[in-house]
Formats: sequence, structure tokens, C-alpha cells
Amino acid sequence: MDLGIETYFEAQFVGRKDELRDLQAAWNKKQRMFGIFGMRSVGTSRLAKEFLASVSGQYDELVYVNLKKTSDLVAMYVNICAQLTVSVQSHPNDVKSWESMLFCAVSTRQTQYVFFFDNGEYFIDNEAENREPLHKLCVALLKQNNIKVILTSTTKFELESLRRIYYVCELQPLKPTETSELLRAESPGVDYGEYLYPIVELSEGLPLLILMITSELRGDGGMLTPKDMAQLLAEYRLKVLSREFYPGKDRVADVYRLFINRLSPVLQRRFLVLDYIPGSFTAEEARSLLDYPTVAVVKDRVLVPKLRRHFITYDPSNRRFNIQGILRECLKTFFALRHIPEIRKRFCQTFTEVMTSISRRYTSQEYASALADFAFEQPNLQKLLLEIQYTTQDTYTFFIRMATESTGFIEQYLTGNSEDFYSQCHRAADRYGKETDKAVVDIAVGSLYTYVKAKFKEGHTKYSAALSILKDAEKSLQLATVHQRIGSNLMLQERNEDAITHLKKSLAISLESGKPFELIALQALTSMGCTLTKLGRFEDAEKYHFVSLKRRRKMQGENHPDVGTTLNNIGIMYDQKGDSRLALKYFKEGLEIMNKSKAPDLSRVALLTNVANAYLDVGTLDVALNALVEAKEILSKQRFPQLYLIAYLNDTRGKLYFQQGNMDKAGEMFEKAAWGREDVASGKTNHVESLVHLMKVAVKKGDTSQCIKTGKSVLSYSDDLIKQRPQTNILTECYNCLAKVYEAMGDHAKVRDTLTKIKTELLRLEHLYTCDCNEGQVVKIRQQLTDIECKQKAMPHTLDKVTNTKTVI
Repeated sequence: MDLGIETYFEAQFVGRKDELRDLQAAWNKKQRMFGIFGMRSVGTSRLAKEFLASVSGQYDELVYVNLKKTSDLVAMYVNICAQLTVSVQSHPNDVKSWESMLFCAVSTRQTQYVFFFDNGEYFIDNEAENREPLHKLCVALLKQNNIKVILTSTTKFELESLRRIYYVCELQPLKPTETSELLRAESPGVDYGEYLYPIVELSEGLPLLILMITSELRGDGGMLTPKDMAQLLAEYRLKVLSREFYPGKDRVADVYRLFINRLSPVLQRRFLVLDYIPGSFTAEEARSLLDYPTVAVVKDRVLVPKLRRHFITYDPSNRRFNIQGILRECLKTFFALRHIPEIRKRFCQTFTEVMTSISRRYTSQEYASALADFAFEQPNLQKLLLEIQYTTQDTYTFFIRMATESTGFIEQYLTGNSEDFYSQCHRAADRYGKETDKAVVDIAVGSLYTYVKAKFKEGHTKYSAALSILKDAEKSLQLATVHQRIGSNLMLQERNEDAITHLKKSLAISLESGKPFELIALQALTSMGCTLTKLGRFEDAEKYHFVSLKRRRKMQGENHPDVGTTLNNIGIMYDQKGDSRLALKYFKEGLEIMNKSKAPDLSRVALLTNVANAYLDVGTLDVALNALVEAKEILSKQRFPQLYLIAYLNDTRGKLYFQQGNMDKAGEMFEKAAWGREDVASGKTNHVESLVHLMKVAVKKGDTSQCIKTGKSVLSYSDDLIKQRPQTNILTECYNCLAKVYEAMGDHAKVRDTLTKIKTELLRLEHLYTCDCNEGQVVKIRQQLTDIECKQKAMPHTLDKVTNTKTVI
């Protein structure tokens, strides 16, 4: 049905089923006024046309008025009268005369009319002088029983007096499924493949953009492929969809530039300032950036007017506003933002408050709400970190505050921008700050190197620089922090005794300094527990871990990721102690809390791998495999995955293959793990552990030369290993592998010598476990000693004769 209604392209009508159904239901309920509102080119006119077609049997005549093409009220009335075949003898000068002439003709007919006013924003914007006359006309029309009215507009038309018979449809962009349908319908034969999703995203559900995209894909014999289009849209969307050979009404840039030009100069300026926020924003954030006195005022003067004109969107469930992407592009392309330094300062001030609030709540029982807020604020906070490059004396304090209060949060969630941010902070501290500011930045950079990049020596260097500044100052949160960070860093380097020295200093300051020090006290308690576990001092480690657990639950709640991490550390302690049952229990509890709290994916990798190791120890390979698959999937999606986590995962996968009897895959995984661990900390316990695992594979494969070569590397680290972790059994496992290959080679002298070394190492471990009252491990060690003695007795007695003979020769 051709109604002569102006719509962009006569394309297939796709989607809008819900909107069309609701409009039809309102029609059947005797609603008489229908307002269809949405942003420019979202499809309001086309929906109105389809709606009218669907109810065409229920009215007799349509009067269509395109207000975009009507210069004034007189022209509008002339148009209406012409369609109604009302004879106009002379043009009246007043509106009432036009209305009288019009209604005289309509009221005497039995015809059922629909008056359709299209592009209503040209008459009803606040600044338009025709708004009130149009309002009165609609009211007058609806007093006639044989008339219904449809109005489309980018500006919402409020008719409070007609609310009982007025149905309002707020038209949103097409849904992704509808966008995909329209793309395919308008470009038959085009195989979008993997580029469908990015093209759908970049079209933003706006029919004009979708139809321009399909026009480009159809043009020139299909020279542009979906891959080409996805790349062009990502980099030059506005230009590609606004080529000069298209009519002006179809060029995307012209359509939306003119749309923005309809705003008053004051609202345009406010719109530009709001665009400085890259993501969605709250009313309070808008108030702060626009420097209004209250939220109520900014809503009344800026947000509500823009909402009614469909320049911004509002999500009532999250109470956040946003600007459509294509409008942002037009703002940046065609409109200049003034007073940028002042706006930048307000932006930094606004979102520094947001950042510190989120990071503070992230370490408390408000973790879930902090994470939910971050999901919305992420683009804004990423831009905030980049603003450091424009630092002035006015904005410097904001960045130092973030470096002081939000380091942990930045490390975990904004890693991609953090290194440059901290280096810029350091340079800014040279220009504007104090020595203590430099120390704060050095602590932050040290944490970045230690916990994100696993560059422990570089991290220690930065921490040491901070300590050299802070050591002569009074006890402070920064001093407690740097001692804790150094202790944690040294623990990761297996310098455990040195680590304890610093951790004790951190605890001495933080435990007696009140609530502001509580978080750093918890971190020091946790680090102390982990360090004591490595040293085999399990009874002391247990005390620190459970004190940390109790205090964390009180401060952070039962379901905080840090509570899950603490349970994981307790599991490691019991695993090292030899209690695999308790270890698995705490690993599972920790993982459950991590999952409940929706902890960052990366923080779950170590726990999943620990769970897998625990199940491998009891032979439950299928459950171990599931945990490893999940951990691997998480790591594969990370932009900055920690090397030590990758290495740990590879080592555990190697154990799984080993138990399955697949020595080739086991060797491949152990080799990758050894390389990764060597890069992180050469010669340390984890690196040597992977080397011993490679020795076990070599034994199984009968590769005696490789086993002996690797064994020599392991034994070269023996003194350092015992110092790092006195209760390690890595050397015993290494000697066992060597004994097996020497036996396979028939070198009985080396077998006997190696068994003696095993016995010596077991006696050392027996003494340590006895002093630690670890009866379970003592029993295991004594059983191994018995086995060694039996092997020694069973050795051939000809060994000495052979040796003597060789000596004589």
C-alpha cells in the first residue's frame, strides 16, 4: 500500500514485531492518538507506514503531512485542505479561521480519518514557534469522533491532557537478530561469514546505516567484501557511509550533522562536553562534568531535554545515560570542543572519585556492586588513565591519589594502560610532586612488574627505590605497604628468610595502626603464611593463614575473591604438608567462592590448576581434565596472561598426559613449563620441578642420556633448593630417576652411589619432619628409607671386584 509517506529507501520491513503488535492493540482499545518517537533514521516513519497498512480496513482516508517540508502553519493548513478537497477561497491570517474551515468540512462527513504528521520535530522542538499551534490542532482534531492522529518525531511530544487516549511508542534501534535479518534481506547472495557480527555491531541497529552498508556491498559488482566492509566501518564509518554521489538525505554524516544542528547552541555545547565521557554515565557524573550545582538542575536543563529529543539514551535499570555511537562520531568530526583544559580537569576529578570508590569497595563486602559499576565505567576509567599525558599542576593530585589508593585494582582490571600510566606519573612527580609521591609510584610500578609481568627482579628494584625514600620517615601506610610488597616479591623469588624479615616489619606497623591499615595487614598475614609454608614451618603458617581468613571474612564477607584466594593458600599449605584430603577440600572451597563472587577469570586459573593437581594425586583423571580445560580456556582469552600461570598449567597438563601414558605429549608440556619457569625464575623450585618431571619422562622412554643431562642441571641447583624450601623432595625424585637409568645401563657402581645420596637426603627430610612433629610425613620417609636399604642389600656383590680390577689396571 503506497501512502506517499517519505521513508529512507523502500527496503523490506524487518523486525518491530513487538512494537507493531502493541500499536495494533492500542488501536483496538480505542486509543486515538499515537506517538512514535526515536532518534533520527531509527525507522519511525516506516513503522508508522506498516502500522497504517495493518489497520487499513479500519479507516477510510489518510491525511499525510510531512512537517519537514512544510515551512509554516499556513502551508500546513493549505496541504491538509488540499488533501480533504476543501475549497480555500482566501488564505485566512489566523489559525482559528483555518481550524474552523477545516473542521466544518470534516465534521459533516461520515468518513473515518487518520491524520499522520511525520517529522514532527520540525514543529515541536521547544525553540519552534509552531509547537503550541500543533498541540492545539491535535487536541481539536481528537475532539472529532471520526479522527485518529499519528505523530512521528525525534522529539517526544507531551500531551498531558490526552494521556488517556494517547499511546506512546519509543522506538529503539533494531535488535542484533533483526539487524542480521535486514542485512541479509537487502544483500541477497552475500556471505557474511565471520564478519556478520562486527558489521551488525557497527551498524548500531540503525536502518539508515544498515541500508547504506548493503548498498555498498551490492555496488560495483560486489567489489567490497564483508571483510573489507568490516575493516572500513571500523576505521572510516562516517566517510564510507557518506559518499558524495549519494543524495544528501541518505548520507549518514549529513543526516546526523543536521540532526545535531537542530539543538540550540547552549545544548550543543553541553552535548559536546558530555561526549568527553567515552562510555555511559550517571546523572551525578554529568552534573560534575558540566559543573551544575545539583543533579536536579542538570536533569532539568540538559538530560531530560536531550532524552526527549533522542540525543541520549537512558537505561532505567542501571540509571545510566549514553550517547549513540554515530552521534559521537559526528560530534568529533563536525563540532569543536572549547575550554578543553577546564573540561579535562573536571573529567579527571569526577572519575578519580569513581575509581577510588570502586577500588575501595572492591576490597570490602561491597565487592559485587563495585564490580558491577566497573562493568559500566571501564571505558571511562581507561580514558582517565590516558589523561595522565596531559597532566598539569591542577590534575596531578588526582593521578597520585589513584596511584596511592587504586593500585591493586588498576593492576587487575586496567593492565593494558597501567605501565604507561605509572611511567607518566613518575615524570609528573618530578615536576609537581614530593619525594614520597615518587615512592608511591615506585610501589605501584613494582607491583605491576611483580604481579602482572612476573618480572620479580625489576619489581624488587622499584620497591627498593621506594623503601630508600620512605625508610627514614615516620611509620606510614606507604612504609607498611612497601615492606609487604618486598616480602611478597622475595617470596616469589624463593628468598624466603629475607621475605620474612620484611613481612614482620610490615605487620609491626599495620597490626597496631587501625582500620586504614587493615588491608595491608591482611596482605602481610597472607604473604607470611605462604612464605612459612615454603619453608616447611606448617604450624606457624597455619596460624597466619587462619588469622588472615578470619579477618578477611569479617572485613570482606564470605564470598569475596580474596577469601577464595586465602582458602587456596591454605590448601597449598596442606598439600605441602602431605595431607592431600584437606588440600583438596580447601581448593574446592576456594574455587566455589571464586565462582560465586564472579571473580576475575585470571584469578581462577591457579585454583583450577590446584584442583586438577589434587585430583591427579588421587587418580581422578576425568575431573582433573575438566579443570585444566577450563583453566586453559581462560588463559587463551587473556591479553596479558601471567607467564608463571601458563607454565604451571603446562606442567599440570604434563602430569595428566604422564598418568595417561602419553609420554610424547607429557614431555612436550613439561618442556614448555620448564622454559616458562626458567624465564620467570631460573633455578628456583618450580623451574627445577619441571626439569625433574622431564627426567621422569626420559626414564619412561629409555632416554638415559637425556635423563642424566637434565639431572646434572637439577643437581647444580641443589644447595639453593634446600635453602629455598628445606622440606622439598625434588632432589630425592631426581636421584630416583638417575638410579633407574644407571640400573638400566648396568652401571651398578653409580646405582649404589646414587642410592646412598637418596638415603642421605631422606635422613635430612626425616629430621626436619620429626622436628615439625609431622608424623604422617615421617612415616612416609621411613618407609622410603626401608625400601632404599633393601635395594642396597640386593645390589650385586661383584661391584667391588669389578671396581678393584679396574683400579689395578
